[in-house]
Parts: sequence; structure tokens; C-alpha cells
Amino acid sequence: MKKALFSLLLVAAIMPFAMAQSTQRAIVTANIARCATYTWDVTGQTFTADTVVMYLNATNDTLYVLNLTINQPSNITTNVISNNCTYTWRGTTYNQSGTFTQTVYATSNEVCDSVFTLNLSVASTETETFNVNTCGAYSWNGGSYTTSGTYTDTTVNDGCTHVEVLNLSIVSTINVSEEVSNCGTFNWYGEPYTASGVYTHHEIDTVLGCDTLHTLTLTLVSDTAAMVYDSACASKTWRNQTFTESGVYYVANTNETNGCVTYYPITLNIKTPRTPVRDTAMTGCNSVLFSVSSLAGSTSKRFTESCTFDTMITDRRWARCYDSTIHLNVTIHKSGYDSTYANACDSFYWSLAKKVYYKTPETTPSYAFATDTFGCDSIMRLFLVVKKAPVISAINGEWHLNDGDTAILYPTCTDGATYKWTYGTNKTSTADTLKFKVEGNTDVALEATINYAAEGFACHDTSWITIVTFVGINEVSAANVTLYPNPCVGQLNIESAEAVREVVVFNTLGQQVAVKNNLGNQGVMNLSTLAKGTYTMRLTLENGQAVTRKFVITK
Repeated sequence: MKKALFSLLLVAAIMPFAMAQSTQRAIVTANIARCATYTWDVTGQTFTADTVVMYLNATNDTLYVLNLTINQPSNITTNVISNNCTYTWRGTTYNQSGTFTQTVYATSNEVCDSVFTLNLSVASTETETFNVNTCGAYSWNGGSYTTSGTYTDTTVNDGCTHVEVLNLSIVSTINVSEEVSNCGTFNWYGEPYTASGVYTHHEIDTVLGCDTLHTLTLTLVSDTAAMVYDSACASKTWRNQTFTESGVYYVANTNETNGCVTYYPITLNIKTPRTPVRDTAMTGCNSVLFSVSSLAGSTSKRFTESCTFDTMITDRRWARCYDSTIHLNVTIHKSGYDSTYANACDSFYWSLAKKVYYKTPETTPSYAFATDTFGCDSIMRLFLVVKKAPVISAINGEWHLNDGDTAILYPTCTDGATYKWTYGTNKTSTADTLKFKVEGNTDVALEATINYAAEGFACHDTSWITIVTFVGINEVSAANVTLYPNPCVGQLNIESAEAVREVVVFNTLGQQVAVKNNLGNQGVMNLSTLAKGTYTMRLTLENGQAVTRKFVITK
């Protein structure tokens, strides 16, 4: 259905285009169904699945549309394990195990053949059992049997063994039992019975010598009519008997003609008349619910304050029994309430309830303290607002500089945050990017703030770095120190005209990650344990001078 709808929409879509190109252009649509495959004579293409194809023949200015449905062959397999020596399948009887196939050929090229396969396992032996209880001799398969026992008869036909088993019971007396329920007198084999009990009747067979013993289990029962349900005010008279209390009653009636007893049951609801005015008191904590029901309907009302209340209860059916006025005295004791107001960033732990809140609660949480003498609690309510704090993921920039260089730092942080930088001798800046001239090693602190003005509080995150500088040491000429290969995969060669007293390696976070002493004029550092990235090397020479170099580990 979806492909057909798509075909219609596709043709509808191309019609304006085709008509716009030429008012003489023809459109030829072919709706084709085939089994497994189809070759379109317009283009010579072969298709194996459902498709919609268009082809514009420029020679005759005709648009050909193919709406193709490909049907697939059906293969249906049946697995059968038979307890018999033969099995009939699709009109054919098989007497041996094996795999058999039948093909139902298609009547047209639009549908496919159906191949049915049977994987069959038949038994080599089948057994049939007969259970017989009889009197005297019994004839079976050409033989006559006069004693009880188990007998077998085996035949072989087309390789299949057929075994018949006879379980024979020869008796001298046949027992026949019957159960009867009856009302009044029951006549059985010419005898009238007027009481429940077990009775027997013996019949003697003088021809075969096989007697019959009949056993009758007789129950003489009473009849019970359908249950009747009724209500009454004060009392109820039912079939000449008067009842003054609710309950289930059975009134017996004996038929004088046949002696049968019929019981007539009734379920009674005896209603006690109400006094004209009833005083009722209700006491509760914070509120009470008053409800009363009658055949006229229900009345329900919740009270939150102490008061008196009168209501008329009218029973339209049993008015004289139920009509009354209820005078209600309501006493309400109040719970004590207190409130906690809190604002929190990311989470809040409420010690009373011993619970952590990670977001603002949808409803106001509360915690009940000990119950007083009136059953009222002292309740603490929590009014909580939880907001997300900003997160400073990184402080970006160069952390290893020479004295007098300009440091440029900027954060990676949660959107919407404002910043306060503190650096140097308590200098501050609120810019997104911090720029300042480095004067020796400098501690830099960044505080990120998201201000929630509507709620009246803000959330913060703070991060620190240290900018390491090479202060008071003159840089030697770049030609005096050589690092190779650069980039390297972990082993770095160092050559220097002046002997090297110490080598220290820093990562981009300013952390010292490697050190080596007394390298001389030529040495090797194994840095294979370091991660891929850019590093800074500080070399201190024997004459007290220092030189810095950057190198890259590529792994």
C-alpha cells in the first residue's frame, strides 16, 4: 500500500513537469507483478525487488513509468515424528522415514511456486491395547479365552511390526452402580424406597453363569427456592413468620401430596429507627472528613476548623425509619509548622530527613516530629531552590614564559558565567581573557560565577594555576644548544658547547615531568613514558646560564 501510494504521488509530482515540457508528451504507466525477477523491455533493466522507475524516451517524447511488485517463492517445511508406522501428508501416505517434497506450481508468472518439504520419522513398531471386562469366554483374533490375563498378537506388514495387547478380565459377577437424588418416594426394581440409603438388587444369569449385582445410592433431598433479598424497618413478616433482626432465614414448606419439602430463603436487613436528632462529636488533627450515606444519597464534608454543623438525613423509601437530623460538634487541633528556606548550588543535604536533593523539589518536602496528645505532628517544611554551579574545565594559555613576556589566559567554562581573575600582587580583572606582563613566577586564581537574580543568589567555581618564568638568567645563543630529533618518539639527543648541569622538562600545565643532572656536553634523555604533545625544556649550564627549548613527542 505504501509503495502504491508513493507511485501515485510520484506520478502526480512529475505530471506538471512533463506537461510544462511539451503539451504533446505521453505518459505510459505499467503496473507489473512478477515472481523473483523482471526485465523491463523499455530499458532492458532487470529488477529483483519492488521498485518504481521512470524513463523519458526523447525520440518519441514519451515518459514511461514502471510500478513493479516482486513476489518471492514460498518454502514451507514440516517436521514430524510419528508413533505409527505410516503417516499421511497432503493426500499421500508414507510408510518409511525420509525427506519428501511437493511443489505447487504457480498458475501465472505473477505469483511463485510453493515448495512443501516434509522431514518424516516413522516408527518401526506400533502397539494397540484393548482393555476388556467380560463374563464367560471371550473371542479375540481367532482364539477363545476363559481366564483373565494379558495376551498379545503380533503381525508384520511392509516391514512394520503391529502388536495388539489384550488386557482381559473374566468375572463371575458384574457390578453395576447408580446414584439417584429424588424428592419423596423412589421406585427401584418394583420396590418403593422412602429413605436415603444404599440398596442392592441381585440378578442371576442361568445361561452364561455370570450374575449382575446392582447397587443403588439413594438420596432423598429437599428443594430450595431462589434467594430473596429485602430490607425492612424494625421488623419483616416473611411467609407467615416475623423477623426483627438482620440475617439469612429459611422457611420450610411441605408438599402434602408427595411429601417434598421446599425451603424459601431470604436475606434480611432490618433497619433500626433513628431518633429525630442525633448528637455526634468528631475530633481531628488539622482536618476531619464527615460522611453519611442513605438510600437517598450520600453527604460528605471536610472540616478544617472547629465548628457545629447540622445536616438532615432523609431516606426516601424508609422515611419513618431513617429520617433524622445529625448535630455534629467538630473539634480541630492544629499541627505546628515551621519552615526552612535554603538556596544551594548543585546539591543540598537536609539533615532532618537525611536526604540529598540534586534539583529543586516539585513539591515542598516536609518532615514530621513527634505526635502530641491530640495526634498532631510538628511539621518542618523545606523551601529549597537548587541551581547548577559553573564548572571551570581548564585555564588555557602558555604557563611557561620568560620574565617580561605577556601571559594570555582564557578559561573553558560553563556557558553564562562571569569571571574574576586575581594575579600578581592582588591585581584583579573581570575580562573573559586575562593579559598581563609576567614578573617572576605568578599565581593566578580564576573565580567563575553564575548569578541567579530571580532567586537572589549565585553559584561559583574557582581554579588556580602558577605561571613559571625563568627569572634572572641570561639566555645563551640558540646555536650553543641542539636538540634532535625534534619531533621525537621518546628519545631526545642533547648537545651543548657548555656542559649541562641540569635538565628539567615541563608539560603544558606547568607540571615538572622529567629531570636529569650532569648531562655534560652531550647526552640522551629517554622520554618514552611521556604522553604525546608539546613540552618545554629548561637547561642550566655549568656557567650558571639557562636556555629553554620546546620539543614535540609524536609517539
